[in-house]
Amino acid sequence: MNWELGEVFETPDGTVRWSVFGCGEPVVLVHGTPYSSFLWRDIAPALAARRRVFVFDHLGFGQSEQREGQDLSLAAHARNFARLLEHWQLSRPSVIAHDIGGAVALRALLMEEASCRDLTLFDAVSGGDWERGLFQLILQHPEVFEQ
Repeated sequence: MNWELGEVFETPDGTVRWSVFGCGEPVVLVHGTPYSSFLWRDIAPALAARRRVFVFDHLGFGQSEQREGQDLSLAAHARNFARLLEHWQLSRPSVIAHDIGGAVALRALLMEEASCRDLTLFDAVSGGDWERGLFQLILQHPEVFEQ
């Protein structure tokens, strides 16, 4: 399957790639780590039969910009998610979030003044030391994670 995110959104930390499918009430799909929006490749088209489905890749993931020095913290992802919602002019979409996408969505709602109609979290991480630990491990051993 060719999964191409044809739209771009510029943030202070880099370029976020995104796409939208279908029409109707909006739903935003938020991926986790180490995934990308490709995770939604079967779900997005099915939802698009009845909804307008927004997908994107977090900075540092998938087709979005990946470079040294990017802020890939939950706080940065949440700010960028809130900015995307504003860019898309979505004031109260449905949000479905997976893994760290759950923490990103929750932080955007609680700290970035984003809002949603409803929020579905599955296999979600909601915070804690895991973030610092995982990314520190990746930074200390990039050769292992490249494999």
